[in-house]
Amino acid sequence: MIRYILRRLLGSVVVIFCVFTISFLIMRLSPGSPFDEEKELPAAVVAGQAQTTGMARPLASPRTGVVVEVLVQKNQEVEEGEPYVVLDIDGEQRAIKAPEDFVVFRAVRKKGELVEEGRPIVYGRTSLWHQYLTTLKNYSRLDFGVTFDSKGQRTVLENITETLPVSMELGAYALVIAMIFGLGAGLLAGLKQNTWIDHTVMSVAMLGISLPSIVLGPLLILVFVMTLQWLPAYGGWEPFGGGWGQKILPAFTLGLVYAAYFARVTRGGLLEVIRADWIRTARAKGMSERIVVWRHALKGAILPAVTLLGPTLAHLMVGSVVVEKVFAIPGVSKYFVDSAINRDYPMVMGVVVIYSVFLVFFNLVVDVAYAYLDPRVKYE
Repeated sequence: MIRYILRRLLGSVVVIFCVFTISFLIMRLSPGSPFDEEKELPAAVVAGQAQTTGMARPLASPRTGVVVEVLVQKNQEVEEGEPYVVLDIDGEQRAIKAPEDFVVFRAVRKKGELVEEGRPIVYGRTSLWHQYLTTLKNYSRLDFGVTFDSKGQRTVLENITETLPVSMELGAYALVIAMIFGLGAGLLAGLKQNTWIDHTVMSVAMLGISLPSIVLGPLLILVFVMTLQWLPAYGGWEPFGGGWGQKILPAFTLGLVYAAYFARVTRGGLLEVIRADWIRTARAKGMSERIVVWRHALKGAILPAVTLLGPTLAHLMVGSVVVEKVFAIPGVSKYFVDSAINRDYPMVMGVVVIYSVFLVFFNLVVDVAYAYLDPRVKYE
């Protein structure tokens, strides 16, 4: 078992590396940029972006002086030895020449500003390969960079650590609801196969699968908040242990959808196991139906649900975009959409990598659990 876990951990590193690489290439090669003309950001953000993503590198001033004139513009190609800025150094105007060929990413100094020696005047563009290696190096140190939308004031890790606990709490409540209702309904339907109970449970499960959260959420609000007035009308999220009135509807909205999936796969697993030879043998020995189901058939019946549990846990732990939007929950899932729209490269990369880590980890946990639930499974 230990050797298997170690091999899986090594494979997990490869999977996360592939996710990182593909995500990086998709963002960098897609049209548009967070630094388009209509999205110009302060020089401080450009400096932070240059250090964290490697998209640009600073060209430092060789001397201390006042900027008289910047001779280059954005996207301009500058050859080695060509002047790109004029400085007033001790009352003498001197042209600063390029130490090498580069393409102007952005000039961060304006006329009349004092530039100290060693401080950047212009940023030059870098190659895609340089950007990739820089980002990979930063991620290996758990440095996810600074978000562009925060004007350089907040890091990606700060945003994630602030919002991820909210999404994880919501996901935990939703998982409990999904497991209780899903497993219970699936076992009931399997035990009452082809009866009105079975047909009713499966019909409701199909309705739950077909009904999206964007419809179910407002529907629950209409019934329990506006009509019956059993729950408060305000949204938001309080720290763990409080505000239960706020948390019931989003937890049920997120959990009921997965309960429907669990019900269907649990019913199928029970019907497959209940006809097995070893179940008939247990009955032939005179065991009661209750002992046959709960002691022998249950482990095999929930195996399909355990398989589904891995990706379900990963999705629930990072929240649901729709549910968090509908109920105004400050979770991490908002960054999946907002950051992608705003071309916030560091934030998008951060949440994608975090999600892939959750997915790989929970799938590993599920595989290990299989060895204890199914004696036929052996890991070496």
